[in-house]
Amino acid sequence: MLKRSVILCVPALVLLAALGGFAQGPGKTVLDGVYTSAQAARGHANYVEHCEKCHGGSEPDASPIMGDEFVDRWREDSLAPLLTFMKTKMPGDSPGKFEEAFYVDVISYLLEETGYREGSSELTAADAGNILLVGRDGPKPLPNQALVLTAGCLTPGANGAWTLTNVGRLSRTKEGDHTNPEELKASAARPLGTQTFQLRNLDIIDKFNPDDHKGHKMQVKGVYSQQTAGPRLSVTSIEMLASTCTP
Repeated sequence: MLKRSVILCVPALVLLAALGGFAQGPGKTVLDGVYTSAQAARGHANYVEHCEKCHGGSEPDASPIMGDEFVDRWREDSLAPLLTFMKTKMPGDSPGKFEEAFYVDVISYLLEETGYREGSSELTAADAGNILLVGRDGPKPLPNQALVLTAGCLTPGANGAWTLTNVGRLSRTKEGDHTNPEELKASAARPLGTQTFQLRNLDIIDKFNPDDHKGHKMQVKGVYSQQTAGPRLSVTSIEMLASTCTP
Protein backbone atom coordinates (compact mmCIF):
# COMPACT_ATOMS: atom_id res chain seq x y z
CA MET A 1 0.00 0.00 0.00
CA LEU A 2 1.26 3.46 -0.84
CA LYS A 3 1.80 5.60 2.19
CA ARG A 4 0.61 9.15 2.42
CA SER A 5 2.98 12.01 2.99
CA VAL A 6 3.06 14.12 6.15
CA ILE A 7 4.17 17.70 6.64
CA LEU A 8 5.64 18.54 10.04
CA CYS A 9 5.54 22.24 10.71
CA VAL A 10 4.73 24.52 12.90
CA PRO A 11 -16.14 31.84 11.35
CA ALA A 12 -20.01 31.91 15.15
CA LEU A 13 -22.73 29.36 14.94
CA VAL A 14 -21.99 26.40 17.22
CA LEU A 15 -23.94 23.45 15.95
CA LEU A 16 -22.91 21.01 18.65
CA ALA A 17 -20.21 21.00 21.30
CA ALA A 18 -20.46 17.81 23.26
CA LEU A 19 -21.25 15.03 20.81
CA GLY A 20 -18.96 15.89 17.92
CA GLY A 21 -19.57 15.79 14.22
CA PHE A 22 -20.81 19.33 13.84
CA ALA A 23 -19.05 22.22 12.20
CA GLN A 24 -18.78 25.65 13.70
CA GLY A 25 -19.07 28.37 11.15
CA PRO A 26 -20.42 31.78 10.29
CA GLY A 27 -23.45 33.21 12.08
CA LYS A 28 -25.53 33.76 8.93
CA THR A 29 -26.94 30.93 6.84
CA VAL A 30 -28.45 30.57 3.39
CA LEU A 31 -31.84 30.36 5.12
CA ASP A 32 -31.58 34.09 5.83
CA GLY A 33 -31.98 35.17 2.20
CA VAL A 34 -28.54 35.96 0.84
CA TYR A 35 -29.18 36.79 -2.84
CA THR A 36 -31.71 38.72 -4.91
CA SER A 37 -34.06 37.48 -7.60
CA ALA A 38 -32.34 39.71 -10.17
CA GLN A 39 -29.00 38.18 -9.29
CA ALA A 40 -30.41 34.66 -9.56
CA ALA A 41 -31.80 35.57 -12.99
CA ARG A 42 -28.32 36.60 -14.13
CA GLY A 43 -26.97 33.37 -12.69
CA HIS A 44 -29.62 31.38 -14.56
CA ALA A 45 -28.54 32.96 -17.83
CA ASN A 46 -24.91 32.15 -17.05
CA TYR A 47 -25.81 28.58 -16.15
CA VAL A 48 -27.85 27.95 -19.29
CA GLU A 49 -25.13 29.31 -21.57
CA HIS A 50 -22.05 27.84 -19.94
CA CYS A 51 -22.94 25.14 -17.38
CA GLU A 52 -26.06 23.30 -18.44
CA LYS A 53 -24.39 21.44 -21.30
CA CYS A 54 -22.45 19.37 -18.74
CA HIS A 55 -24.50 19.57 -15.55
CA GLY A 56 -27.82 19.28 -17.33
CA GLY A 57 -27.30 15.59 -18.02
CA SER A 58 -25.06 15.25 -21.06
CA GLU A 59 -22.04 14.52 -18.88
CA PRO A 60 -22.93 11.60 -16.56
CA ASP A 61 -19.85 12.15 -14.38
CA ALA A 62 -20.62 15.82 -13.71
CA SER A 63 -21.46 16.43 -10.06
CA PRO A 64 -24.97 17.67 -9.25
CA ILE A 65 -24.89 21.40 -8.59
CA MET A 66 -28.39 21.81 -7.18
CA GLY A 67 -30.77 19.74 -5.10
CA ASP A 68 -30.30 17.47 -2.10
CA GLU A 69 -27.13 15.71 -3.26
CA PHE A 70 -25.50 19.06 -3.93
CA VAL A 71 -26.49 20.34 -0.48
CA ASP A 72 -25.19 17.25 1.31
CA ARG A 73 -21.84 17.58 -0.44
CA TRP A 74 -21.29 21.19 0.67
CA ARG A 75 -23.43 21.77 3.79
CA GLU A 76 -22.11 22.77 7.23
CA ASP A 77 -19.47 24.93 5.58
CA SER A 78 -19.42 28.48 4.32
CA LEU A 79 -20.07 29.31 0.70
CA ALA A 80 -16.40 30.23 0.26
CA PRO A 81 -15.13 26.69 -0.58
CA LEU A 82 -17.92 26.29 -3.14
CA LEU A 83 -16.98 29.60 -4.74
CA THR A 84 -13.29 28.69 -4.76
CA PHE A 85 -14.06 25.30 -6.30
CA MET A 86 -16.11 26.87 -9.06
CA LYS A 87 -13.52 29.55 -9.78
CA THR A 88 -10.67 27.05 -10.03
CA LYS A 89 -12.42 24.04 -11.59
CA MET A 90 -15.24 25.36 -13.74
CA PRO A 91 -15.90 25.18 -16.61
CA GLY A 92 -14.15 21.89 -17.14
CA ASP A 93 -12.70 22.85 -20.51
CA SER A 94 -11.35 26.22 -19.31
CA PRO A 95 -11.31 26.55 -15.49
CA GLY A 96 -11.51 30.06 -14.11
CA LYS A 97 -12.23 31.71 -17.45
CA PHE A 98 -14.94 33.99 -16.05
CA GLU A 99 -14.92 36.95 -13.70
CA GLU A 100 -15.63 36.24 -10.03
CA ALA A 101 -19.05 37.89 -10.25
CA PHE A 102 -20.10 35.30 -12.86
CA TYR A 103 -19.57 32.46 -10.37
CA VAL A 104 -21.25 34.34 -7.53
CA ASP A 105 -24.33 34.88 -9.68
CA VAL A 106 -24.41 31.18 -10.59
CA ILE A 107 -24.31 30.29 -6.89
CA SER A 108 -27.30 32.60 -6.37
CA TYR A 109 -29.20 30.70 -9.06
CA LEU A 110 -28.28 27.35 -7.53
CA LEU A 111 -29.56 28.52 -4.15
CA GLU A 112 -32.82 29.64 -5.73
CA GLU A 113 -33.30 26.36 -7.61
CA THR A 114 -32.52 24.36 -4.47
CA GLY A 115 -35.31 26.12 -2.59
CA TYR A 116 -33.63 28.87 -0.56
CA ARG A 117 -35.53 32.15 -0.45
CA GLU A 118 -34.23 35.39 -1.88
CA GLY A 119 -33.24 38.38 0.23
CA SER A 120 -32.90 42.12 -0.17
CA SER A 121 -29.15 42.25 -0.86
CA GLU A 122 -27.03 40.61 -3.52
CA LEU A 123 -24.55 37.91 -2.61
CA THR A 124 -20.92 39.01 -2.98
CA ALA A 125 -17.64 37.14 -2.97
CA ALA A 126 -16.74 38.93 0.27
CA ASP A 127 -19.95 37.57 1.86
CA ALA A 128 -19.24 33.97 0.91
CA GLY A 129 -16.97 33.20 3.87
CA ASN A 130 -19.56 34.53 6.33
CA ILE A 131 -22.57 32.54 5.14
CA LEU A 132 -23.11 28.92 6.16
CA LEU A 133 -24.65 26.51 3.67
CA VAL A 134 -27.15 24.37 5.57
CA GLY A 135 -30.01 22.13 4.56
CA ARG A 136 -33.46 23.59 4.04
CA ASP A 137 -34.43 22.34 7.51
CA GLY A 138 -31.43 23.95 9.17
CA PRO A 139 -28.01 22.91 10.51
CA LYS A 140 -27.40 19.22 11.07
CA PRO A 141 -24.51 16.96 12.11
CA LEU A 142 -21.89 16.39 9.46
CA PRO A 143 -22.68 13.30 7.39
CA ASN A 144 -20.64 10.16 7.89
CA GLN A 145 -17.71 10.00 5.47
CA ALA A 146 -17.36 13.79 5.33
CA LEU A 147 -13.77 14.92 4.79
CA VAL A 148 -12.92 17.27 7.65
CA LEU A 149 -10.13 19.32 9.20
CA THR A 150 -9.65 19.90 12.91
CA ALA A 151 -7.00 20.39 15.60
CA GLY A 152 -6.36 18.80 18.98
CA CYS A 153 -3.88 17.04 21.22
CA LEU A 154 -2.33 13.78 20.05
CA THR A 155 -2.86 11.39 22.97
CA PRO A 156 -2.17 7.66 23.46
CA GLY A 157 -5.25 5.49 23.83
CA ALA A 158 -5.87 1.94 24.94
CA ASN A 159 -4.12 -1.03 23.34
CA GLY A 160 -1.68 1.04 21.33
CA ALA A 161 -4.37 3.18 19.73
CA TRP A 162 -4.15 6.95 19.41
CA THR A 163 -6.75 9.62 19.98
CA LEU A 164 -7.12 13.32 19.28
CA THR A 165 -8.31 14.96 22.46
CA ASN A 166 -9.44 18.49 23.30
CA VAL A 167 -10.92 18.88 19.86
CA GLY A 168 -13.05 21.97 19.36
CA ARG A 169 -14.76 22.22 16.01
CA LEU A 170 -14.67 20.36 12.74
CA SER A 171 -14.50 22.11 9.39
CA ARG A 172 -15.17 20.52 6.03
CA THR A 173 -12.23 20.40 3.64
CA LYS A 174 -11.87 19.45 0.00
CA GLU A 175 -8.13 18.63 0.06
CA GLY A 176 -7.47 15.67 2.31
CA ASP A 177 -3.88 14.61 1.71
CA HIS A 178 -2.04 17.92 1.81
CA THR A 179 -2.31 21.32 3.43
CA ASN A 180 -1.14 24.89 2.90
CA PRO A 181 0.38 27.64 5.07
CA GLU A 182 -2.94 29.47 5.41
CA GLU A 183 -4.65 26.37 6.79
CA LEU A 184 -1.83 25.73 9.24
CA LYS A 185 -1.89 29.32 10.48
CA ALA A 186 -5.65 29.14 11.02
CA SER A 187 -5.38 25.77 12.75
CA ALA A 188 -2.64 27.01 15.08
CA ALA A 189 -5.04 29.71 16.28
CA ARG A 190 -8.03 27.38 16.43
CA PRO A 191 -9.43 27.11 19.98
CA LEU A 192 -9.32 23.69 21.58
CA GLY A 193 -12.42 22.06 23.04
CA THR A 194 -13.67 18.98 24.85
CA GLN A 195 -14.27 16.36 22.17
CA THR A 196 -12.20 13.19 21.71
CA PHE A 197 -11.83 11.32 18.43
CA GLN A 198 -10.39 7.89 17.79
CA LEU A 199 -7.71 8.05 15.11
CA ARG A 200 -7.32 5.43 12.42
CA ASN A 201 -4.77 4.92 9.62
CA LEU A 202 -1.84 6.62 11.32
CA ASP A 203 0.24 3.63 10.27
CA ILE A 204 -0.10 4.55 6.59
CA ILE A 205 1.13 8.12 7.05
CA ASP A 206 4.58 8.21 5.50
CA LYS A 207 7.48 8.93 7.89
CA PHE A 208 5.16 9.69 10.78
CA ASN A 209 5.80 8.27 14.24
CA PRO A 210 3.04 9.24 16.66
CA ASP A 211 5.32 8.66 19.64
CA ASP A 212 7.38 11.63 18.44
CA HIS A 213 4.33 13.88 18.73
CA LYS A 214 2.71 12.71 21.94
CA GLY A 215 1.07 15.70 23.61
CA HIS A 216 1.63 18.00 20.64
CA LYS A 217 -1.06 20.17 19.12
CA MET A 218 -1.76 18.68 15.69
CA GLN A 219 -3.82 19.58 12.68
CA VAL A 220 -5.62 16.49 11.39
CA LYS A 221 -7.49 15.94 8.17
CA GLY A 222 -9.51 12.80 7.73
CA VAL A 223 -12.78 11.08 7.03
CA TYR A 224 -15.29 11.57 9.83
CA SER A 225 -17.58 8.82 11.04
CA GLN A 226 -19.80 8.48 14.10
CA GLN A 227 -19.39 5.03 15.63
CA THR A 228 -21.10 3.33 18.57
CA ALA A 229 -17.86 3.68 20.51
CA GLY A 230 -17.60 7.37 19.65
CA PRO A 231 -16.53 9.62 16.79
CA ARG A 232 -13.64 8.53 14.58
CA LEU A 233 -11.28 10.13 12.10
CA SER A 234 -9.60 8.03 9.44
CA VAL A 235 -6.52 10.20 9.03
CA THR A 236 -5.42 11.37 5.60
CA SER A 237 -3.00 14.09 6.73
CA ILE A 238 -1.47 15.15 10.05
CA GLU A 239 0.75 18.17 10.77
CA MET A 240 2.29 19.47 13.96
CA LEU A 241 1.16 22.90 15.06
CA ALA A 242 2.89 23.23 18.44
CA SER A 243 5.03 21.12 20.75
CA THR A 244 2.58 21.69 23.60
CA CYS A 245 -1.18 21.35 23.76
CA THR A 246 -2.96 23.15 26.57
CA PRO A 247 -6.76 23.41 26.50
